[in-house]
Amino acid sequence: MCGITGYVGARPGVRTVIDMLRRLEYRGYDSAGVAVAGLAAGSDRGDLEIVKAAGKLAVLEGQLQDHWEMQGTAIAHTRWATHGGPTTPNAHPHYSCDKRIALIHNGIIENFQELKEQLGAAGHAFTSDTDTEVMVHLVEEAYKATGCMETAVRKALCQVRGAYSIAVVSTHEPDTLYAAKTASPLILGLGNDENFLASDIPALMRYTKRVLVLEDGDFAVLNRQGVRVSTRDGEPVMREPFLVTWDEQTAERGGYPHFMLKEIHEQPRALADTLRGRIREDGRVVLPELEAFTAARLAAFTRISIVACGTAYHAGVVAKKFFESVLRRPAEVTVASEFRYGDPLVGPDTLCVVVSQSGETADTLAALREARRLGATIVSMVNVVGSSIARESDAVIYTQAGPEICVASTKAYVTQVMALYLLGLHLAASEQRLSADELRAYAQGLTALPDAVEAVVAQALSVEDLAARLADKSTFFYLGRGYDYAVSLEAALKLKEISYLHAEAYAAGEMKHGPLALVEKGVVVVCFATQPALFEKMLSNLREVSARDGLVVAVVPEGERRADAAADYVLRIPAVLPCFAPIVAVVPMQLLAYLVARARGCEIDQPRNLAKSVTVE
Repeated sequence: MCGITGYVGARPGVRTVIDMLRRLEYRGYDSAGVAVAGLAAGSDRGDLEIVKAAGKLAVLEGQLQDHWEMQGTAIAHTRWATHGGPTTPNAHPHYSCDKRIALIHNGIIENFQELKEQLGAAGHAFTSDTDTEVMVHLVEEAYKATGCMETAVRKALCQVRGAYSIAVVSTHEPDTLYAAKTASPLILGLGNDENFLASDIPALMRYTKRVLVLEDGDFAVLNRQGVRVSTRDGEPVMREPFLVTWDEQTAERGGYPHFMLKEIHEQPRALADTLRGRIREDGRVVLPELEAFTAARLAAFTRISIVACGTAYHAGVVAKKFFESVLRRPAEVTVASEFRYGDPLVGPDTLCVVVSQSGETADTLAALREARRLGATIVSMVNVVGSSIARESDAVIYTQAGPEICVASTKAYVTQVMALYLLGLHLAASEQRLSADELRAYAQGLTALPDAVEAVVAQALSVEDLAARLADKSTFFYLGRGYDYAVSLEAALKLKEISYLHAEAYAAGEMKHGPLALVEKGVVVVCFATQPALFEKMLSNLREVSARDGLVVAVVPEGERRADAAADYVLRIPAVLPCFAPIVAVVPMQLLAYLVARARGCEIDQPRNLAKSVTVE
């Protein structure tokens, strides 16, 4: 998620917003920039200056030696690339054509392409590949018609669809900042004869602890004298400020004790971001990233090979089953470190789907290169724009998870699964494997998932009770069939990663083929039973574990009661389409792993021996 800062007051504007931006570096970014409307020290020239650079803040700071003491209203931004690579032209802020308005933006503008075409026809010239740049030109166009910056910003916002937090500064009103928010966070900091804005509280804490959190649909005007909040249509809104009592380290985590817990709570929004703009009203999946792939080319792939490591591999296990279900075509999933050494059966008839959060995973990158050498077509699922895997792929579907700080993946995993579902439905629609009604049903099922995950996160207290009972146990088994087996793999990994406990995942039918010998009193067995067609089989597994004094935890859909008598503890999740249950069923397991690790006093965000991005074989 991008970092946004803004300032209006008597302090040097550039120095202030850059200092605030440093406190948001933990969020991850690939470029940075600043705009200031005011006077350079010793100058009587009033103008709007933008300085930006690809790379870290240190690169930008090296270009700001003549700007540090500039007085004036300022905005700054760190960008996590989505539309357009991590380059200097794509960095924010973006100028209007007359260079009198600058704008920064966090979010995704869904209809940017059609707006860009309209603005181009009206004579506007674009200098970047971003969706954001259309917004500053919309403001400029509206200002020409109205002569009022506030009206112009409001009119521009009425034309865009999607998610945004924006901040706007101009030489037309150099002592005023305009800001608006929907879906992406934006916070105002209230000072004396000065005011601030930022995308997260840590940026503000050195300057003020009195903050006001904007809500979806809010529009704010900031100057030295104060702030005024209204709806986008101009209706006054009362937002009560509050006093931040956290220390700065806690503030970086949004008040959460660990990044992992923060990122678990971010999953509903991350899923919504992955979906945004990718499902039409008629239920058809839209993946502009695959526009170059004709229906005939897609139909020519006789096999699909999914390649990934760790958590991303588990996402691939879900995708294999889904692809085969909706495409009726062989799909395989291979651990990337085994792929290149296993004489893989891939060639020009193979669609190779490469999955990696960072886009830099060494084994996965090596597998991609081997698949390309063998003639396969590469479609990658990554979170980081401009990463090595993204650059070397024929097409890239970005998961839009935003930065993930904790080593143990949570929101990156669920967004990978979501993106893989979208790819499967896109291929099925292209090949006319599904009827319009079926496509619509799948689309409705996908759009219900963010709310379903939100409901699970809201029930964290029930998982906390269970974690207290399990924290002193030493052996865990996770069982499932079909889609539930895929979830069991990821659930076991989460517990291993951060609690350092022994945890194994098995296809439930395999328990009688050996692992059942290990079940005794004190052994915990988590059984996933979200698939109606397999429920009776899973019930038998619950009973055979219970008969051997194992402690049984069942994960079942709401309304399901048949497991109650056989399980020691039942976790209920919202009922969704069975094929989409993996996204919902994994969330209580993420919470359970987190809470057990916390009870055991383990290091959670940076577990021993592990790294966020594995860049060596």
